[in-house]
Amino acid sequence: MEPDIVRMRVDRDVAGLSEVMRTGPSPYPVWAVDLLGDIGGPAAADALFDCVDRPDDYPRWLPLHALSALAQLRDRRAVPVILGQVRGRKGDERARVARMYEDLGAVGGPEAVRELVHRLGDPKPPRVVVEAVARLRAPEAVPALLAALWALLPGDEVHTVEALGAMRDPRTAPALLFLVRSEGTSARLRRAAVLALTELPRDSWPPPAGLSPEVMLRRALRDPDAETARPAAALLARTSNGRDELRGHLRDARPGRPPAYRAPDCSAVTVCALIQERPELFGEARDYRDVPSLVDLLGEESVPAVRRAAASALGAVGGEGAADALLAALGDDRIGDAVARALSALPAPPVRELLAALSDGSPRARGRRRGAAVALGLLECVEAAPLLLAALDAENPGDVRSAAADTLGALRHGPAADRLAVLAADDEEPGTLRARAVHALGLIGARESLPVLLAAARDPLEPVRVQATQALGRFPVAEAAEALGELAAGDASRDVARGAVRALVRIGAPGAPVLVSLAEGLRRDVAQELVTALAGCAGAEAVTALARLATAPDTEDVHLPATEALAGRRSPDAAAPLAAILATDRPTYRHGVVLRGLAALGTEEADAHVIAYCRTHGLTGEDSRAALRVVADRRR
Repeated sequence: MEPDIVRMRVDRDVAGLSEVMRTGPSPYPVWAVDLLGDIGGPAAADALFDCVDRPDDYPRWLPLHALSALAQLRDRRAVPVILGQVRGRKGDERARVARMYEDLGAVGGPEAVRELVHRLGDPKPPRVVVEAVARLRAPEAVPALLAALWALLPGDEVHTVEALGAMRDPRTAPALLFLVRSEGTSARLRRAAVLALTELPRDSWPPPAGLSPEVMLRRALRDPDAETARPAAALLARTSNGRDELRGHLRDARPGRPPAYRAPDCSAVTVCALIQERPELFGEARDYRDVPSLVDLLGEESVPAVRRAAASALGAVGGEGAADALLAALGDDRIGDAVARALSALPAPPVRELLAALSDGSPRARGRRRGAAVALGLLECVEAAPLLLAALDAENPGDVRSAAADTLGALRHGPAADRLAVLAADDEEPGTLRARAVHALGLIGARESLPVLLAAARDPLEPVRVQATQALGRFPVAEAAEALGELAAGDASRDVARGAVRALVRIGAPGAPVLVSLAEGLRRDVAQELVTALAGCAGAEAVTALARLATAPDTEDVHLPATEALAGRRSPDAAAPLAAILATDRPTYRHGVVLRGLAALGTEEADAHVIAYCRTHGLTGEDSRAALRVVADRRR
């Protein structure tokens, strides 16, 4: 007769599980060991140690498994046994030895550290040893870990560098900085070394490293990979000397520098990004050269990427000359949006100058008018509304009219709704402009605009319909929900249909029944969006719809996400459909998701399903053990 180890786990019956370890049929002794490890505490640890200490009284293969469970409980009695096992193992038992080193890393202690440090001295230390040392973060292991780094060069060193970072020990800095600076370091290793340096305690920076850290980080700062250059810039920003190094790169990136001495454009972008992120460290108050350097980079001789980065940095630091330089660059179509955002971010935005630029109707001012409209919208400048309304007139360039429509929408300027509605409904106007007008109407949200938006949802132009779906999502009424449902079910454009599903979510309660109805006769190209939408809908109807998507033969491609959505609802009415999946689903790849969802519900019904599943299917997987652990711990 098979023992009821599930009941024993729920009841925390250590004595019963101990008996199963000795006499139970396979695989019950293994499961009993796992469950004792989950229970923890002195009694469970004693039972596991008895198996380790008296191996002849237990199945032949069980003591090693019990030893690992004891190590996970951090019981120091495991250490001498593990050490004896490690030293007595043969080379062909590599997998078991690796597990033992993992166990040493779990239990820790001086003896464990000494053994791991000893193994770091091997010609090619196993990766599992390096990871175990990093897990323990033992200071005495740092010299051996550094030595192992050089033994593993080249080809297998990245995980060792990551381990050095996990140690957070200043003694690792010289080696890491050497790797950062060396020409022979691969891009992947350099990135790992820079990230490891960022793990060092801030109060240990700058570390002693032969050459100054500023010099040794120079190559990383010039790296075209932002994942390497950005952390290097952040490290340099920690000290005054480091910030001077950043300023030097900024000046050396200016177009007038001789090519042999010029810093690469990528480093200029990196430094500008850091200035935007940490403006309190730069600008006129910190160094009189910062703003002029940025103004030089904003000039037309720089590439657009550098100019946009310089504009953003100027907007963050401000200062004398920043506003003038940005206003001068406002009309450049290549960087106009970045300049407009920077102007709006200035500590003292030049609102009057922007209003003047917006009112300038001369042909040469087209770019400046568009940029001024964007900046004034970001500044939420209501004073600009009359000028923006005038900019909608047909005699203005299309990009200026589009920017005016966007800004009126961003301002939520109610008096503009009528003018925008006329523009949106005019078939003679360009489709892009009409789409912008529809978008603005949705932002304004005037009730009288709804008929125009409903008509736009049937427009032959796809961009107009896309914007109409977004706009209708801001009208929580039945007419909007019905129109969106028709688009989601039948529009020829997949983008429109998906946008309609997302808009139904934003509508709230009026959209929920429509979403539920879409689960019947599912349109395949909106299935993922529909699952996400139903996951956020309250009520039993949404549960039923998700259950259909999780089980119906015609929705197989969304079975897993629909199951995950059901499991994530944390709703008692999801227990029955989740249990149905456990009972009928073959193969069992979704069972772990279902078990986690049932265990999280915390109801008697859900717990009963978990217990019944574990009794029927056993405890071969971590998912079933984890779910049973949640149920049992809740009943303590």
